[in-house]
Amino acid sequence: MQKVSLYIRNHSTRRYEKVKPKTPPYPMGTIFVLRYRGKWETLNDCPGLTEARVAAKRREIELLTGRIEQPRPKHKDQNARAIDVLIDKYLSERAVQRNWRKHTKQAYVLGLRLFLDSLKLSGKTMLGEIEGDDLRNYAAYLRKYRTSTGKLYDDRSIYNHFLNVVTFLNAHGKSNLIEQQDWPRYEKKKVKPYDEADLARLLQFADDDEGDVIEFFLGIGFRNGESTHTEWPDIDLRNKEVHVYSKKEKFGWEVKDSEQRIVGISDRLSQRLAARHKRHPENGLVFPNAKGNPDKHLLRVIKRVALRVGLNCGKCVGTHERKRVTCQTHPVCRRWILHTMRKTWATFQVRSGTDPVTVKDDLGHSSLVTTLGYLSAEDRRSAVRRAQINAADARVRQHEPHGTLQQGKPHSSVPLPPSGSVVISGVQAP
Repeated sequence: MQKVSLYIRNHSTRRYEKVKPKTPPYPMGTIFVLRYRGKWETLNDCPGLTEARVAAKRREIELLTGRIEQPRPKHKDQNARAIDVLIDKYLSERAVQRNWRKHTKQAYVLGLRLFLDSLKLSGKTMLGEIEGDDLRNYAAYLRKYRTSTGKLYDDRSIYNHFLNVVTFLNAHGKSNLIEQQDWPRYEKKKVKPYDEADLARLLQFADDDEGDVIEFFLGIGFRNGESTHTEWPDIDLRNKEVHVYSKKEKFGWEVKDSEQRIVGISDRLSQRLAARHKRHPENGLVFPNAKGNPDKHLLRVIKRVALRVGLNCGKCVGTHERKRVTCQTHPVCRRWILHTMRKTWATFQVRSGTDPVTVKDDLGHSSLVTTLGYLSAEDRRSAVRRAQINAADARVRQHEPHGTLQQGKPHSSVPLPPSGSVVISGVQAP
């Protein structure tokens, strides 16, 4: 009987992990994947491990009864083929199969081109010649590579290029060339939402058009492409909703992962958009550039206002008009990015009582795990968690003599649960 293996997709490493027979429950939103006949099949809308195991058994039966066609045999002489030819074919075919977005294809093109450049040092040109040392040399090559502006790649960019090359090699039967411990590493950044007072200052010193951009990103949680391609007919001011969907014929643009959706907006944002439409009565894009096309540089608007208000960190060095400058004097501060605006929208929604599943749907996430990653800081700052932290700290203090002072102040009285008990979401369990 044809074996079907069950895996999960690890969001942090973007790799597959095999499900073991005895495993703890997986959190809601876990992505389960089937592996059979050299093929990966993602189980969409699979609520849990039990349903995933049932799907795996069902697929085994379909393979046994012949209801699933045999895959086409791979080229038997791939190792003898030139790697540059394979890369060209891979980029053209995979882009169509996976419906790659423009930036995704650009990333693969650049990463694979740099891989070819690194192979020139060893003189290798054929797929069969590629070994683990070639990947190690590629990682070292990336660490020394400088961009057109003279910048070195950061650790995350090196990891992403490396991962794309490994994905290409895996697709051509060259897998497990090096151990995971030899992969490039990067420190995963914890993105914090913007402070409410800082955002209020941004809006206070922004003009009408600048304020429109800032409030739109804060009030809807859209990605950059979704905002730049929003048109006035997409906005229902009466019902206070905005519809986001692909516009391939008009702009050659698609929503990520076909995540068409309708998102509600506040009364305040609805009023602001109505006022903007009166100032700009055209019926096309809400945020066009000077030529009437989608303005893909809306972030520059926010960065200009942040510099004017004095909210830059003062430590960043970036590129402005092809010159290396500091964020103390130019709008290049990396503190201000649209992804953090999106995270801030999600955070404010949860603070206001919106459940995470609704936030996930409005963000257009395919997995709840991704959404919960956005909201990790909120759990640390919740009233329940703060009470737990203070109660743990007070366990030692309870044994100090009564009235002991620290820094001139008496210790506050913090109620402690009995030793050995557990507090979950504010409820004490025996």
